[in-house]
Amino acid sequence: MRSHDRDPVRSTGRGGRHRAAQPPSTATRVLRTTGAVTALVGTGLAVTAAPAGAATADDFARLRQCESGGNYAINTGNGFYGAYQFDQRTWTGLGYPGRPDQAPPAMQDDAAYKLYDSRGWSPWPACSNKLGLTRNGPAPASSGTIGDAVEQALTPAEPPMTLERARNQVGTSFGGEALNVGMGDEVRADAFVWQAEMRERKFVLTVDGKFGQESQGVAALYSYLTRISDGQPGVVGQNLWSATVTS
Repeated sequence: MRSHDRDPVRSTGRGGRHRAAQPPSTATRVLRTTGAVTALVGTGLAVTAAPAGAATADDFARLRQCESGGNYAINTGNGFYGAYQFDQRTWTGLGYPGRPDQAPPAMQDDAAYKLYDSRGWSPWPACSNKLGLTRNGPAPASSGTIGDAVEQALTPAEPPMTLERARNQVGTSFGGEALNVGMGDEVRADAFVWQAEMRERKFVLTVDGKFGQESQGVAALYSYLTRISDGQPGVVGQNLWSATVTS
């Protein structure tokens, strides 16, 4: 996460860049709904004509390109996730399950629209200023459709991680992101490879791709025995990766 992208409120210690949404004021609600025209057609669907000054889908496409390169699955380990770089507290506060980068694109878009309708562009100060995003009307309608739901239902689930698959994904070179206990809830190819290498070295640990407390303990023990460290006990960075996987 680029430091200049962070909201100044982050320094208060009460949450990340995107804090949980606050109810909009009466004036804000009036401002963002005035002029919206909704008509019900024979199919039972609502057709909404956006008022002048409404935020557009293109505005949000440009925003996520600036925030994350448009990558809905991005997780660099800096505490911000997904295309719109939500922090976990804000995501949960908006009422969404799991973690942002693991959510479908349509859900992340919906969350961004919801946050914008509550706080405008303020959760994304650097990118909104850079892009000149000044529209203050309501967000566009959610992008999810019946067709999207059907396509998602028909898409095969991702196959379980295996050592062969993990090695094909990451090879033996350090990927640049240190493994730490905060990644214990996700299955990672690099964690899978490292765990397998440590198992080969006769350390007792589960090889499941989740770098939890057990893996943290093994990493800390290995650092203690070899005096090879990446600055923090239990973290696998360039030094430990090179000593255990690359070597």
